[in-house]
Amino acid sequence: MRVSLVLPLLLLAACAPAAAADSDWRLRGGVAALAQPKYVGADKQRVLAAPLIEARWRKHVFLGSLRGVGYESELGEGASVSAALFVDMHQRRRKDGPRVQALDEVKVAPALRLGAELALGPVFVNAVSSTRLGQGSRPGARGSSVELEAGYGLLPTPGLALAFGASAKLLDARLGQALLGINSAQARASGLRPHQVGAGLHSLGLFAQASYQLGADWQLFAKLGVASLRGDAAGSPLVQQKNQPTLALAASRNF
Repeated sequence: MRVSLVLPLLLLAACAPAAAADSDWRLRGGVAALAQPKYVGADKQRVLAAPLIEARWRKHVFLGSLRGVGYESELGEGASVSAALFVDMHQRRRKDGPRVQALDEVKVAPALRLGAELALGPVFVNAVSSTRLGQGSRPGARGSSVELEAGYGLLPTPGLALAFGASAKLLDARLGQALLGINSAQARASGLRPHQVGAGLHSLGLFAQASYQLGADWQLFAKLGVASLRGDAAGSPLVQQKNQPTLALAASRNF
């Protein structure tokens, strides 16, 4: 994957708030690292580090470095929905490789994030949509994506949680074309063939994750995933490698 919704999705478990607190406020902080392809379809990786901070007020209102600022509501046991303003990190830079040097850059953008989570015993399903709210006509300023995860969780020993599952990602035509499409002007500048990306399935993947509770406050988290590009995304001349691996690591604690 990429610096997109991947960072929030991969690290969400690591920044979950503490289960109990006397105050209306609950705080969690730490550090996170992410290894991922330099851009969608790249065959080379880059490593990013980021602070991991989340504050919650009375269970529902949250403010954090990964999920932005928003509101979460429980619909029942094991079910919740949320809405937030955050930064959608889909991007592509000219310096990411020779194949994209002549193409327009895709910048990060503010976005509306809608999420839903459902857990039925050890089985869980998560869905997150992101709608970019950028200004102007720059490539990728507008566009939407949806990420789905379904998996199975295990608690083999006290303090250790394991999970594995499958994921899928969909893009609308605006974001898909910005990330992996090539218009006629870009084709002339880059020497690559023109390519049109329509709305639909972008990738399918598998993941495995683990979290470990150290004492009352500290938590360690790791997640490994591989997403395989599909459809118009896989056929783009920008794609050097269809299988896109990611690795996320985090350490955080309650305050």
